[in-house]
This record gives sequence, structure tokens and C-alpha cells, in this order.
Amino acid sequence: MLNDIKAQLKTRFPHAWNVARTTNKLRKLVPRIYGFEKRECSICGFNGRFLAEIHFPDIFTYDAVCPKCGSMPRNRLLKLAIAQKGMLNERTRLLHFAPERPVTSFVKPVVSVYKTADINGINVDYTLNIEKIDQPSDSWDVIICSHVLEHVDHHKALAELFRILAPGGKLLALFPVVEAWPHDYENPAVTSERDRGLHFGKENHLRRFGGSVREDIAQAGFQLDPYSPIGPEIVRYGLIPGETLFIATKP
Repeated sequence: MLNDIKAQLKTRFPHAWNVARTTNKLRKLVPRIYGFEKRECSICGFNGRFLAEIHFPDIFTYDAVCPKCGSMPRNRLLKLAIAQKGMLNERTRLLHFAPERPVTSFVKPVVSVYKTADINGINVDYTLNIEKIDQPSDSWDVIICSHVLEHVDHHKALAELFRILAPGGKLLALFPVVEAWPHDYENPAVTSERDRGLHFGKENHLRRFGGSVREDIAQAGFQLDPYSPIGPEIVRYGLIPGETLFIATKP
């Protein structure tokens, strides 16, 4: 419950959230909240300095959060890919796992069916376990799955996502990955929230993905087309260099 409240506060009030995270003892560790240079939000059009994303002790990123719509770099990356590749239209049936408000704002108006899902069932249309999805086969054209697979058995989840996508349908997946690692890092001895945070980045992550995740996506039956901008778009939109949107198509 507490994590759900924190997530909603961060999404709805990004400025106040970051200010609150940098008060009192933390202020000495955070010399400034705003970034140094102006960025542009590909979602709402804001042009100015972005806020820092702050998750002590593992993540501290300047120029991350749009102060107007609350978008994160991964949200703006998704918007660019969808716009450049024309992946949505008025006939698209779209299922969105763990929906983020900035993403909903730009995908919902352009598709015919937009439904949201999460395992906790809070503020979503469907309560779904992504490892065993209670949806018919071949029923969705696009599925957005951002920062979910690191929390679950991704082999089971990928198989289920493949099953419920219609032929030609696309899975748009984002997750933390260390591409230089040949394999994922999992450790069954790491069980406490503290240790999972230290080993995997957050207390509720089960692994850090390595390069082998591409093979896992292919083994589930998908054709993979990774999208990762290079150059000016990184600077303009405040993206994370190397962050990848995994576009996986069901043949």
C-alpha cells in the first residue's frame, strides 16, 4: 500500500516529490534539483530544465523528470519510437501493463481500445498476473510493458505476452539491462529487500538483465527490433544513452 501511494505521489506531483526527497539531511547530498541545461519533453512539449530522478542510494540522474507532465526518460523514449515507427492507429487494441500517466496521455487518444492492467488491481481496468494472463489468445495488437519484467519470471511472462498478441502484434518492453554482461545476474541467496536493492537496483527486483535477454525474447517466438536513439535526440529530450526499447513482433 505504501509503495502504491508513493508511486502515485511521484507521478502526480513530480516537483513536490523531488523537493521532499531532498530536504533536511539529504539536502547536503543534492546540490541542485534541476538540471543544468534546457531539455524538451517529447510528450507534453515542455521546454526547460528537467528535475532530477532520485532513488537513494542507487539512482541519481539529472535532467530526468519533466516538471510539467512527470515523464521519465523511458516514457519519452517510447513516445519517440511510436511516433517515428507509426505503431499505433485508430484500429489498435492496446493493453498497458503497470501504466504510467504520461504514457497513457499520448497513447489512449489514438487507439481504438486502451486497457490497463496490473497485478495489484489498483486504478487499472484488469487485475492480471503477467506470468499467467487471463486474456484470450491473439486478442491484442500492442502491449506496453515498461519496467515490469525485472519483477517477475520473465520466461513465463514473455510466453504469455506472445500468446495474447495477435499475429503481427508488437510487445513494447522496457527494463534495466547491462548489455555488456553476457547473461542475467540472479542470485537465490539474495532475499532481503536491502540486499535486492544492492544487488539488483531496487528492493523488488529479481535480477539485473544481461545481453542474454535478447535470446530469451527470441526464444519466446518474437522477432526483435531494438530501438535506441543515438546523438542529438539524447540531448534534446533528456534521454539515457544506451537505454533501449525492445520492440518484439509476433510473426
